[in-house]
Amino acid sequence: LVSLSSSMKGGGRRSGRGEYYKNKYGGRGRGGRQTSNPTPVQDTTILYNTDGTLGRPPYVNGRVALAKKEELFRTLQGLEGKGYNNYRATLENSAWELEEGVWIIGDRIQGDAYAPASRFRVALGAQRTGLPVMALASREARVAAADWLCRRFVQTARRAGDDLRTETGGWGGQKGGEITMTWPSQFVLERNAVIVQEYGQIEVRFTIALPASGRSIEGHWAANIICKRLATLLADVFFLKSQDPGVSKMLQAHVDAVLDQQFLRAQLAQRGLIAFVAQGCILPRCAGNDDRPMSTNNAVAFDTQQLGSLRVSLNERRDGNQIWGLGLERRKVSLICGGGFHGKSTLLAALRVGCYDKIPGDGREGCVTDTTVSTIRSEDGRFVQAVDVSAFISSSSFPGGGTSSTKNFTTLDASGSTSQAAAVAEAIEAGAQCLLFDEDLSAINFMTKDARMRALVPTDPITPYLDRVRNLAEVHGISSILVVGGIGEYLRLADAVVLMENWIPRDVTAQVTSILPKDIELTIQSPPAAYFTPRTIQPTPPVGKVVARTRTSLQFGDNNELSLLAVDQLVEIGQTRAIAAALIALNSEPHPQQTFSQILDILDAALDNSLDFLSRAHGGITGDLVRPRRLEIAAAFNRLRTARFYQASS
Repeated sequence: LVSLSSSMKGGGRRSGRGEYYKNKYGGRGRGGRQTSNPTPVQDTTILYNTDGTLGRPPYVNGRVALAKKEELFRTLQGLEGKGYNNYRATLENSAWELEEGVWIIGDRIQGDAYAPASRFRVALGAQRTGLPVMALASREARVAAADWLCRRFVQTARRAGDDLRTETGGWGGQKGGEITMTWPSQFVLERNAVIVQEYGQIEVRFTIALPASGRSIEGHWAANIICKRLATLLADVFFLKSQDPGVSKMLQAHVDAVLDQQFLRAQLAQRGLIAFVAQGCILPRCAGNDDRPMSTNNAVAFDTQQLGSLRVSLNERRDGNQIWGLGLERRKVSLICGGGFHGKSTLLAALRVGCYDKIPGDGREGCVTDTTVSTIRSEDGRFVQAVDVSAFISSSSFPGGGTSSTKNFTTLDASGSTSQAAAVAEAIEAGAQCLLFDEDLSAINFMTKDARMRALVPTDPITPYLDRVRNLAEVHGISSILVVGGIGEYLRLADAVVLMENWIPRDVTAQVTSILPKDIELTIQSPPAAYFTPRTIQPTPPVGKVVARTRTSLQFGDNNELSLLAVDQLVEIGQTRAIAAALIALNSEPHPQQTFSQILDILDAALDNSLDFLSRAHGGITGDLVRPRRLEIAAAFNRLRTARFYQASS
């Protein structure tokens, strides 16, 4: 609920240009702060009835406040030439019926033409949308249907030019007018831009840059945008009942493609697999900044004919046919080897996002992994707090010869090896069951140590991952998938070795023994079983602004920039916005007697109920949040320099 402040009433001289601007724009003349007339607090909650209708129109002081589109049209036209703050007084927390079963609500109205665009949402009854039954059959189907509708909204608005902003004549010229929604990526994710309800209703959230000339309202233009252009856009996108049957078939194909991927992923645990890449997948992407598939004229399809015992089959969801592909086992060590530019990192990149569903035609629909897969890389200079890295580092040396226990390790400036050791412990704490490593992105002294270096430096405090990888698999059940091109020591420990040659995978596991050097034998002393001490957190609310600036960075309070460059399983900026809101939520109240892992469990349960759980921390109802995994939320919290972690007592 938003309560607008009432306008100030003062005495004294009330004439001249200052008074003119005050009357025109509100506030204290041209330079004063804008205010508006008192507006009653309004309840804009929408109920969705089990019969598909919209329940209980929004109320104002106990009275129905759902005016018709014609009144909205006249009201907006009547604002022509008035001060921009009148938009807020008229539209914020107001509800209007665009037509039967279609309501529009202004949630947050911008106070200036240069401010962030105004947030609106539209509720549509099932009688208007006509969603097919299969799109409502399960939560997963509704998320997939919402994803398709989100893409259709964005694409339709672009074709019609509704997302284009007008900018003419400098400060006093016309500006605004665009209708926008969060642009989706190649991945089918849970977003709050479009929400499909269980009984067929749809809630749509978007922004409109309300038009102006200077700071004067363009009322006729605004009326045309909301009452005509928006109404047409909504009908073109969401009124499936009145459209060609082929449109519903496209929706069904999209939902089926998503459910097919989830069906494949669900079979992994049943078959003892951690990852699967189907025959014929197109793994290469257009470019480093373009995640669309490379043209089939240039890309080499994933061919599994030479994978031997690593070639396994899963069942298709709809017809029960078998799909053949590369299968990597759980609780095992798997290597992806090959020369430069032969596709090994491309395969790992596809596995990295195998936890997400993709849109039809992406090329990676047949590449699925366990949902808890996590990338591990070195990150010089990162913040680490109260992490038990003793499984990998026995002591930490400081200038002057002092040492500190690494069972409770904290540093403001981690080295490559300590950052990677911390990343492993943090990922396991957050629930990761599969760790991905790329030799090129790792600290070499963390990953391995050959026999000569062991002989030369017998007192090195670092226990390389090489020494732990079997222990993690066999004791902790943590699978490891590693891309290696120069670290041959892992060959002795691998359960599966895939060689990439000219983008074609080949099983060379059986050949490893014959090619290992006979002159140098690497003897790995089995260290004690790894143990990772659980932690808890003490809330530290941010002081200042919290905002996601890009997909890989956010600001959490004044002078506190958080880099997420190393958290490379974030795929949309909406996930980063949701993480920013999650950090606020986790830092807003104490968590007595709860470990960090248990706190993430509670957060996950809240997000299962509704992504809008985070909206309260994100400035009210929004449509720009995308659900992140708990692993990325934890990774962000672990890198937050104002965070306060403590090891949990026994």
